[in-house]
Parts: sequence; structure tokens; C-alpha cells
Amino acid sequence: MKPHVMWIILAACLCLVPGSALARHTLTTTTRVNLRSGPWRKSPVKHVLARHTKLTWDGAMADSEGMLCVVPAHASGDTGWVQGEYVVEVGRGAGHGSCGVLRWPVKTMSDADASAVNRTPAGATLATLRAFPAPKVRPQNGRANAIEKTEFGVSGNITKWGLESDSDFHLVLADATDPTKTIVLEVPDTTCVNGATKDVRDSIAVVRQEVVRALGPPSVGLTALKTPVPITATGIGFFDFGHATGHPPNAFELHPLLSIRFVPRSKAYAAAAAPRGGIQ
Repeated sequence: MKPHVMWIILAACLCLVPGSALARHTLTTTTRVNLRSGPWRKSPVKHVLARHTKLTWDGAMADSEGMLCVVPAHASGDTGWVQGEYVVEVGRGAGHGSCGVLRWPVKTMSDADASAVNRTPAGATLATLRAFPAPKVRPQNGRANAIEKTEFGVSGNITKWGLESDSDFHLVLADATDPTKTIVLEVPDTTCVNGATKDVRDSIAVVRQEVVRALGPPSVGLTALKTPVPITATGIGFFDFGHATGHPPNAFELHPLLSIRFVPRSKAYAAAAAPRGGIQ
């Protein structure tokens, strides 16, 4: 057997897969989720964990799969792997009482590569953002590629939004000419942002205030708006795992969102009728 194959098998058994530095975290599942025997999304299922199952996580994860090695609190010998998008860290955030886990340093500009992000927004269309190839490896505490080191500016219509279990505001941004073409915008709760610079935290706080001022208090889960709301916004390029509501095939997001401007409808309609150019 080849050495690298033996190492993968050993890692799967012992949860020794490259990831963040080991530190004990208490997690909980946000929905029913499969506990798998290995660090791949198609690994055999050991059994299904119920919603709100408490887990212990020591930081071991598979960067290429977004799988976390966990131990259910009620069964200390039942080590297995879960998809990181279906768990949150309990008791930290103000909004829902929880914060995100999977790639959370990157999502909050608190990762080791945050200083390398180009903060001069690059104008982009939704079509461009949706067409970026998704990286095969998405590190827990670092940027996957140059796209994740870029702040993008984009415009479109908010069609759905709400409060997620990780305390993020989740907004679905649709192309003004084709509402089926969407990306996701995410705004973390600042109580879940640890390690980002003050200007980043302040920008996130302002965006959350602007969203509530324009759309009202968020409901838990996603709600479709009666009328699409035109905006322009800037945020950091990010590739998620899985496919939440609004995700394009490459699971691209702007995460975190760092500025937002709600466009008066009269101006939005005038812009839609004008020739395209600049930030779309």
C-alpha cells in the first residue's frame, strides 16, 4: 500500500487531518446530519444525529471536504465526521446565541491571510462571480486563492433574507435582469468576529444596521421579499461548502459584506434602462 494512502486511512481513524490548531469547542447540530466514518462527504454513514445534538470538536478537519471530526456528547466513544455547515458553536453570538464554525476565521476576516486581502473593490457582475471555478481545497484558517483575497463590488436585487443559526444575516442577491441567477451575501454578528481589525468590525456593524433600517428586523430563516430591493454592495470573495439557498453552482458568496447601499427605486429603474457599464 502506498504511504500516502496509509496516512489517509490513519488520519481518518484518528481524526488527524490538516486543519486549524487543536482547541476544544462545544458545537451543536442545526439540523439532522449524518455522522460519517471518514473525512469524505460520501464516507459510509455510521448513523444520523438529531437536531441540537451536542458535539465536542478539537479542531481536526478535512480542508478539502469541509468535514469536522467530532464526538457526540452523549457517546464519548462514537468519533465520526460531520459536514461543517450543519453545526454551530454554542453560546457565543448575540443574535441566535451561536456562531459559525466552518471556515469561520476566513468568513470574519480573522484568518492568517486577512492582511493580504485587497480592500480596493473590484467591480464585477453576478455572472462573473458565479463563473469563478471553486477551489478544491478551502483552508479553515487561510485564503483558498486570489479570489478570496479580493473585495468585490456588485449590484442587484435582494429577493430573500433572514437570520441564520450562526447569527449571520443571509441575503440572496439576484441579477436585475434574471432573478434565477443569484449569489449569497453574508453579514456576521460582530460578537462572533474575533481577530478582525477594528475597521472591518465597524464596517460589518454598519452593514447590519443598514440592512435592519431598510428591511426591518430579520426573521429566523429566509423570507422572500414581496418586492425585490435594489442594492449596491462590497464584500470579500468567499467559497463556501454545500449549497444554501441562493448559492450558485460554485457556492460563491461575499462574506463578510463590508458596505451596502440601498438604491432608491426611481434611480434603480433608470439604471436598468441605461447601457451597462462599471459595477453591475
